[in-house]
Amino acid sequence: MSTAQLALAPVHSAPASAVHLTRRGRFLLLGLPALAVLAVALLGALLLATSLLNQAQASSGGVPGVDAQVVTVGAGDTLWSVAASVESKEHTQVLIGQIAELNGLDDSELTPGQELFVPQD
Repeated sequence: MSTAQLALAPVHSAPASAVHLTRRGRFLLLGLPALAVLAVALLGALLLATSLLNQAQASSGGVPGVDAQVVTVGAGDTLWSVAASVESKEHTQVLIGQIAELNGLDDSELTPGQELFVPQD
């Protein structure tokens, strides 16, 4: 062959569609997304179970051995006003803590129409 023929000779290479993944490549491509989906599913199940447990505690009075009454929050009501409106031997501050615990409250924000379990003597 002459040099001109070598220059014009087609070069054979692997087709662009032939991709070969190593075991590590398959793990990164398939395994990590599958692990991420599994982690999100487990987290969702945990949050759902926690939510159901909190509802079960609230509906059963929250703390064993505590009788509770249901009080509906009105416009402008605060934990202090709800605690003060209930006849109890406890100090208002102690009663506020008990109300928060019974209802799983993380802050003092109340919504009109919200129903709270309030301990009664």
